[in-house]
Amino acid sequence: MCGRFAATSPGDELATRFKVQPPEQHLGANHNVSPATNVYGVRVDNGGEEQAFERKIEVLEWGLTAKWNQPNSRQKRLINARAETVDTKTSFTQAFRSRRCIIPADGFYEWKATDERVGKKVAKQPMYIFRSDRELLCMAGIWESRPEQSGETQTISFAILTTTANRFMSDIHDRMPVVLPQSAWDEWLDPRNSDVARLKQLLAPAPGALFEAHPVDGKVGNPRNNGPELIAPLA
Repeated sequence: MCGRFAATSPGDELATRFKVQPPEQHLGANHNVSPATNVYGVRVDNGGEEQAFERKIEVLEWGLTAKWNQPNSRQKRLINARAETVDTKTSFTQAFRSRRCIIPADGFYEWKATDERVGKKVAKQPMYIFRSDRELLCMAGIWESRPEQSGETQTISFAILTTTANRFMSDIHDRMPVVLPQSAWDEWLDPRNSDVARLKQLLAPAPGALFEAHPVDGKVGNPRNNGPELIAPLA
C-alpha cells in the first residue's frame, strides 16, 4: 500500500513541469503527507462540449469519497486502489474509466519488517523510497468530486493506485504505488480514453532500477511530525 509520502514542490514549479497554469491555491512543502491531507494533483477537466479538455493543477484531498456522499459524511476514506481490481470494484469503476489524475511526489514511505520483535509484534523500520535521479514520482490516481455544505464549491478527493512490488521494492513491501512515465501522462489523464485493457497496461510496476531507498527516523509514523529531517537517512 501507500500510506505516507512527501510532496514539497511549489505549485509554480509543478506548473512548469506539467506545462499548465500555476494553481490558484498555495500549499507549503509537506514531508509527511497522510490521509485527509491536501496536496497538488494534475487532472484534466472537461469544461463543456464547446471547450477543450484542459490539463490543470489543483488542490486535491487524499482519501477518495464517493460523490453521492453527504458533506461531512463519516464514510471511510479510500486512500489506495489496487490495480488488479480497480476496473471491477464498485467504489472505483467509474473513476477509473474517466476520472484519473497524477499525484506528484518526492518519494513515499513504507515500513519494512525486521528480525526484531516488540512484544509479540515484528518490529518495522520506516523506509523512504525515491527516484535515484531525484526526479518527481508521478503516481497514478483516480478522483471523485463531492459538494460542500454550501453547495457552491466541490472537494476533489483521490486514491493512489498500487500494484505488485517490483524486485527492488519486494525487499521492503509487497505493494507499491503505480509510477507513470512521462510518456503515459496524456493517455492516463485523458477522460475520453475508456479503453480498460490499455489503461490497465499502464499500471505495471515501474522498473526497480528507477528507485533508491534508505531507513528514516520513526518520527514519520506520527502525522503531526513534519520537516525535511523526516526524509534524511539514519546516521
